[in-house]
Amino acid sequence: MATPPLLERVMLALPPRAAEFAWLACIGTTLVFGLSATVVLVWPDHPPAEDLLESTLACLSVAMHAIPHWFADPVGALAMLAACVAAGRVVIVARRYVRAGARVRAFHRDVVAVVARTTEGPHHPVMWLEHPMPLAYSVAGRPGFVVVTNGLTRGLTETECGAVLAHEHAHLRAGHHRMIRSCEVLASALPRIPLFAAAPRAMATLVELDADECAASATSRSAMHAALRSVSHATSTAPAPLLSFGGDVIALRLRRLSDNSDRRPTRPKPSYVAVACLPVAASAAIAIAAVSLLGAAACLLPTFTG
Repeated sequence: MATPPLLERVMLALPPRAAEFAWLACIGTTLVFGLSATVVLVWPDHPPAEDLLESTLACLSVAMHAIPHWFADPVGALAMLAACVAAGRVVIVARRYVRAGARVRAFHRDVVAVVARTTEGPHHPVMWLEHPMPLAYSVAGRPGFVVVTNGLTRGLTETECGAVLAHEHAHLRAGHHRMIRSCEVLASALPRIPLFAAAPRAMATLVELDADECAASATSRSAMHAALRSVSHATSTAPAPLLSFGGDVIALRLRRLSDNSDRRPTRPKPSYVAVACLPVAASAAIAIAAVSLLGAAACLLPTFTG
């Protein structure tokens, strides 16, 4: 429960890539710890990690073997059942998202591609639609592609339009859609876990900041700032904001782009990556401390009961 607030405080002080890594690493660590705890609980013999923590886990093993079978067996069965239910929910929700993505790609392939003018972009195809409103968004897939309206070229300069296209290509190259979709699957399947519930919104913000940095590196920060401001004003009345220019992160993106506008983006420093690993290290430290305390309690229990 303490991890999401910590990540939310840290992520705005880090480069977007480092913050994305911190969120994904914490999510992965949570899944690994949860699976490991279930495996250790239902393991028929001594826990497999006993060789690494002999003194601590030996005491835990003695305590576990001292538990009556009529109590330990139902607990292990319930833990395995809970893990299977959670895994089943993740699979079901993931299939739902995969099918939804397939429908979106099929719609663009069968409908949008018929009326659009397709050109080859520097990294992915670009579909140009005749529409006065300046819009641009990317659709993930194999291959992914970018959809742009002609209103974008009429309302923006060539450099600003290039920044928008670079922003969308950055989404596809970095696999931002998969990151967001993975977080959404976990949040939908396991909404009671605070880390998973907070991840989609945080990841959606971070991928936009990351794509902005990539676009600013390809063009300039001022061009990306001007393009974002123009498109956000033009689409402020749109009923369903798209991935790149929608939501309440516009002000944050504009503020980040306006800061140090003359400085070109740099790659994350090793210290930033180290800070991004702090939540994972903290989770591991808490887990080790908890196991050590339990082991110590198990070792001292015979002393007090004898």
